[in-house]
Amino acid sequence: MQDLPPPVPHRARFLAYYQKHEVTVSAAVFFGGFIFDLLTLGRVDDLFNLIQQALYLIILGTLLVCEIKIKMGTLTLGGKAAKFWEYHDLIVHFIFGSLLSVYTIFYYTSASAITGILFILLIAGLMCANEFPQFQKLGLPVRVILYAICTLSYFSFFFPILMGHVGWLPFWLGILSSIAVFTLIGKVNFKGERSPILEKQVLRPAVAIHVLFLVGYYLSLIPPVPVAVKKIGVYYAVQKVDGKYLGSHLRPWYKFWQKGSQDFMVRPGDKLTVLASIFSPSNFHDKVFLRWYHDDPKQGWRLEDTIPLSILGGRDEGFRGFGTKQFYGLGDWKVIVETSDGREVGRISFEVETDESPDVREFKNDVF
Repeated sequence: MQDLPPPVPHRARFLAYYQKHEVTVSAAVFFGGFIFDLLTLGRVDDLFNLIQQALYLIILGTLLVCEIKIKMGTLTLGGKAAKFWEYHDLIVHFIFGSLLSVYTIFYYTSASAITGILFILLIAGLMCANEFPQFQKLGLPVRVILYAICTLSYFSFFFPILMGHVGWLPFWLGILSSIAVFTLIGKVNFKGERSPILEKQVLRPAVAIHVLFLVGYYLSLIPPVPVAVKKIGVYYAVQKVDGKYLGSHLRPWYKFWQKGSQDFMVRPGDKLTVLASIFSPSNFHDKVFLRWYHDDPKQGWRLEDTIPLSILGGRDEGFRGFGTKQFYGLGDWKVIVETSDGREVGRISFEVETDESPDVREFKNDVF
């Protein structure tokens, strides 16, 4: 009787499958991390989320240090550590998928201008490109870049939440904290060591990302997380009833995509009122500005007025506020909502035309 071959251990079978289908498995794990955070994601100021992200960054930093040392030849793994290292890519992919999904979602909710959307596309593009073999072959520099983006993003959310406002000071504290993290990693693990790997594949990519974040901030490319416009519209009048804000509009039912009356037909005495619901974390005290622009036929877009709104955080649906303009001209208008440090967080465009109809107007209300 012929002997049967010994059964292949589950670990060996999984490892063989993983090595054969590495891209597919890595992509599945990466998007598993993405879906996991989509299902569990809470508010940007949720303490559990902040602690979870910090733990993820610590785990990623530890694995990154091990990868650098292995590549430099200063660390050799054996026994159980070597067996674990065969699967460490899966952990890295899951955590990067989780973190980048969080930051993409939070940036997206705060983005308004085309520049902000471009930043979101960059993050999302890196997130997806990380799953292509050509991108993965770049190896260590790519992981350093992704880790720097995640670290900078974490601190760019953390300090505005902690301090209760956005601005240059929370942003710079975030930049300096991220630099401190990389410096601490270097001092603790690579003190006195000189290697082309450290300089070319770690230091240069990390410095480049920090410089790009600085440039992005001062060019208003980075969305002003944690502030986000939840809802905005233009109305004939706004009144508060039973704790709710009602915006009066004449929008026909078939223009369901409009926000208020974006085809604004005016009669003598009508006012333009922009009503917005703006989310910010608990204990958040800051200002936003409604900047009113009119498209002058001869001079183009001109700033006509700036109305400040003080916002208080904590309400899930956002803090409600509005600005009214009594004197205005016909034509195209846009109102841009800007944070106190000049970054756009929302906008609305509308056209003002003369209403010559004698019919009685029947107003409807949007509820904020």
